[in-house]
Amino acid sequence: MRTKTLVLALALIAPGVASAQRRQPVTLEIVGNGWADVKPGKVTLEVGYIGKGKTEAEAKRESAVLLAKIEGVLQSQGLSAAAISNGEVDSLSKLRAEQMQNDDADSASDAAPTVTDAQARLLTLRTTAHAEAVKDKLRELDFEIGTLRAEPDMAEVNAADKQVKAMALRNARADAEIYAKEMGLRVARVVRISETGNGPLTPAVQNKIKLAMSQGPQAVFRSFKRADGATHVEKALVVTFELQ
Repeated sequence: MRTKTLVLALALIAPGVASAQRRQPVTLEIVGNGWADVKPGKVTLEVGYIGKGKTEAEAKRESAVLLAKIEGVLQSQGLSAAAISNGEVDSLSKLRAEQMQNDDADSASDAAPTVTDAQARLLTLRTTAHAEAVKDKLRELDFEIGTLRAEPDMAEVNAADKQVKAMALRNARADAEIYAKEMGLRVARVVRISETGNGPLTPAVQNKIKLAMSQGPQAVFRSFKRADGATHVEKALVVTFELQ
C-alpha cells in the first residue's frame, strides 16, 4: 500500500517538477549599438591676399578692393560681411614669404620697389558646404586659401552621447525580443549593462575591428571623420537579459 501511495505521489509531483524546469530563466547577452552625427557648431576658412602699389596708400587701396571681392563672394552664397574677421592664420605666413620674395626681386631691379600689404581674414561660415563653395570661388580669384576647420558644438555632442546610449539599449532590447520570440519566451528583465564588456577590448573597439575586417581601414576612418565636418558619436553596450 505504501509503495502504491509513493508511486502515486511521485506521479503527481513529476509534471510540476518538469514544468518548473521548463520555466528556468534563460540568460542572453546582447551587444547594442547607438550612433548619431552632430553637425559642426562652427566652420572657419582662412583666406589671405596681398595688396600691391607704388606707395603704401596704393597697396592698402588694392587690399580694400580684394576684401570687397571676398565680401562679394560671401554675398553670392547668401552670407554677410559679418562672417569676416581678422586672425593670425596659416595663409598669412605664406603671404609674408611671398612678400619677402617680391621685395628681393624689386630690390634687384632698377624699378622702384613695389610696396605690398599682406592681409589675412578668417571666414566663419554655417556649414562645410558653404565653406567649400566659398573656397572654390575664392580660388578662382587667386586668393590664398588656408585651413578649413569644422569645430564641434560640445554641448550638442554631449547631448548626442546620452541619446546614443538610450538608442544602444533600445537596439539591444529589440534583438533580445527576436531571440525570445524564437524560443517561445519573453524578455523578463535586464540583468546587467556594461560599457566595457567582459574582455580586454570594449564593445566599441570590437565593432571597429569588425568594420575594418569587413570593409577595410578606410571604412573605420570614415566612421570617425565625416565629409560634412560632423562629429560621429557612437556607443556600444553589453546588455544581459533574462528570458522566461
